[in-house]
Amino acid sequence: MGFSDLKTKCLADSNFEPKRIAIAQADGEELFLALYEAQKQGLCTPLFIGQQNRIEQLAQKSNITDFEVIHSETPQNAAEEAVRAVSEKRAELIMKGTVATSTLMKAVLADKGGLRRENFLSHVALFETGDGSFLGVTDGGLNISPDLKAKMSILNNAVALFHALWVEKPRVALLSAVEVVNPDIPSTMEAAALAQMAARGQIKGAIVDGPLTLDLAISSRACSLKGVKTPIEGKADILLVPDLVSGNILGKSLNHLAAFATGGIIMGAASPIILLSRADSAQERLNSVILGVNYVQYSGN
Repeated sequence: MGFSDLKTKCLADSNFEPKRIAIAQADGEELFLALYEAQKQGLCTPLFIGQQNRIEQLAQKSNITDFEVIHSETPQNAAEEAVRAVSEKRAELIMKGTVATSTLMKAVLADKGGLRRENFLSHVALFETGDGSFLGVTDGGLNISPDLKAKMSILNNAVALFHALWVEKPRVALLSAVEVVNPDIPSTMEAAALAQMAARGQIKGAIVDGPLTLDLAISSRACSLKGVKTPIEGKADILLVPDLVSGNILGKSLNHLAAFATGGIIMGAASPIILLSRADSAQERLNSVILGVNYVQYSGN
């Protein structure tokens, strides 16, 4: 299943209704083109938050006619208004515009009026591979150097997203530079601990193993040649990376070198958050909308 199939499956749900998306600091032609396509395809209706005159100009240029605007003078206020819209049930998910990620997350995590749950927040990037299936990479967008406890939450968030993609038991590969436990490489220790936790039922709804190198995670041939037996069998659905740097590099490599279609969202808040890069194309932004809208529909938010 790819992004197009996911959109078709989502829209085919007899209970589906377009979702209201609150866009914090809405600006940029690629963003508006993506939302025009999303609205035209029946996925969403936009609630633009930002400079009203600028929003109206871009909406007109992009042929978006059905929308609401909340005027905002500052990025901080735009982020707070987007969070408030979800809190008050005037929107079902948030989309990052040109507001800085740190500013948006400050509003999301605010003790008063924020969207924090007990869950740990993390980013999942989704890639459509050459055979049309999804490959998840987490967390290359939010958490810099997560510890074992954080990685458990990151893993659970990614598994929850894949359940919404109708993958009943996703295979999660816990990546490191080597496939054996090495006390000098902390990521191997954490991977082994997570794999043991999964084996004892502390992590449910997934097949989890590690530490694994990238080739063992995605290539059954590599598993055979190296003589490594793993329940992942070179068919990972989710790659859990050691830290933000490795995840960011891996994600950008899959996107820019392998040319895999991509989209991504932040999981763990009261509402999914569509987190975009300034370099994302209109199609990549649309993919993220599809991903977020599908998750809201699946989870019944």
